[in-house]
Amino acid sequence: MKLLTIPTLLLALLGKAYAHDPATDMATAAQRFLKSLDEKAGKEAHFAWEDKERERWHFVPGNFIKPNGKRLGLTLKDMKPAQRTLAHALLASALSHRGHLEASTVMLLEQILFEIEGRDIRDPYLYHVSIFGKPDASGTWGWRFEGHHLSLNFTLVNGRIFSITPSFWGSNPAEVKEGPYKGLRVLADEEDKARKFVRSLAPPQRKMAILSEKAPRDILTGQDSVIDRKTFFPPKGLPITKMNARQKGWLAEIVETYAAKHRPEVIEQVTSRNPLLDPEQTYFVWMGSQRAGDGHYYRIQTPKFLFEYDSTQNEANHVHAVWRDFDGDFGRDLLGEHLAKDHAAGKGWVSMFDGKTLKGWKANENEVSFTVKNGCIVANAPGRCHLFYETKKTFRNFEFKAQVMTLPHANAGIYFHTRFQDEGWPKAGFECQINNTYHDPKKTASIYGVKDTLEAPAKDDEWFDVYIKVDGKKVVTKVNGKTVVEWTQPEDWKAGSSFERILGEGTFALQGHDPGSTVLFRNLFVKRLP
Repeated sequence: MKLLTIPTLLLALLGKAYAHDPATDMATAAQRFLKSLDEKAGKEAHFAWEDKERERWHFVPGNFIKPNGKRLGLTLKDMKPAQRTLAHALLASALSHRGHLEASTVMLLEQILFEIEGRDIRDPYLYHVSIFGKPDASGTWGWRFEGHHLSLNFTLVNGRIFSITPSFWGSNPAEVKEGPYKGLRVLADEEDKARKFVRSLAPPQRKMAILSEKAPRDILTGQDSVIDRKTFFPPKGLPITKMNARQKGWLAEIVETYAAKHRPEVIEQVTSRNPLLDPEQTYFVWMGSQRAGDGHYYRIQTPKFLFEYDSTQNEANHVHAVWRDFDGDFGRDLLGEHLAKDHAAGKGWVSMFDGKTLKGWKANENEVSFTVKNGCIVANAPGRCHLFYETKKTFRNFEFKAQVMTLPHANAGIYFHTRFQDEGWPKAGFECQINNTYHDPKKTASIYGVKDTLEAPAKDDEWFDVYIKVDGKKVVTKVNGKTVVEWTQPEDWKAGSSFERILGEGTFALQGHDPGSTVLFRNLFVKRLP
């Protein structure tokens, strides 16, 4: 196996890397890379923007990836020398000089492990490039550079707003103990600066910061696509408000270690939206030994960001470090804002949900049934509950659309032409059923009890689009653009004694059906019709 080298041509490219803004540089580098590929290589490297692969990320060697032991994307190993140069130019378009050097050195460690272990999975060329969507300096697209101990994910929205998380960096060994690279520590600052901070703590501060004398085996977020917020909220540890000025500065130095791997222009765009450290709501946690060489873990979290570090494996000589965004990994929050603006601007569509709070909505019984997580309204009812949309002007003719995800065996609904009531199933209006695998035979997009479909048009654990249109006496429901139900209310239709199932006017309501049902809603929009 050959030692990983960076071709000489790359040095010339790096000299020009910062000639333009990051969006232009990334798009240009990605376009050049794709243009260099033949048809077969292009299929391996290039994915549709909507491909689910975009949010599947891993930091383990490829053969450990479940279920089939395969990492997707085009490997450096399968590239021609010029293509490898272009792949590194893409990496350099997002990373700082320091970050690109560290990434290259992480790859070098695979060569060192190969020489120690002799296993083929240790290969500095088993790093994959994946591009999602069409690279465009003013467009929405993304890309990933990933292999063992590196997973760098970039999302661009309208070419000017960046998401750079998850950003994972690992080092095995954390310190090379022998051979020509003896003493090499790729991620030394992440450990040393955190230890410096911990040593500065007074006893009362240590009591708050140190949660356990034993470190967890790995970072708590693992390789999850979506962070489980219950693990981190409410926050634990030492709050920044209990730190002195010098300690706050040292804490900032730790965070800067993670940020400085990226181009300053990229970080400026990130911090223009949210500070890396919140002046009131930042917390530091340490677990494990405080003695160098022993297993240890720490994290720094704000309402927005999480910086997490662990070194316990291989006799505490194996580092995992990651920067995550609680709501915005893979650009989720930015894409939600972009979609809201795109739909609302000049098209008559009005956003019904700000992605952060339940402002404009009112729950009746069991109010805790509805929460906001990761830009979604989550219905998970301890008992029956409905969340009503508050409006001064009722809706008669309209178009409604939302993205919905059901967990297995979940049941919910979207009511229209309804009105608020303190308890019980809504008596007024109709329900568009949300149910893919719940035991009720009436499936998603049925007009419940009026015109039902018995075959689910969507799957659990996947986002699907729900559309409802009322125009006069006609109702249409669609899932993922395909019509499921068309129903016209007969002239002699009667409202009914128990439930007023008759077209007229009203508002909308989301249903929390039962304790076993969890359903997520996002990107809710409505447009009034004449």
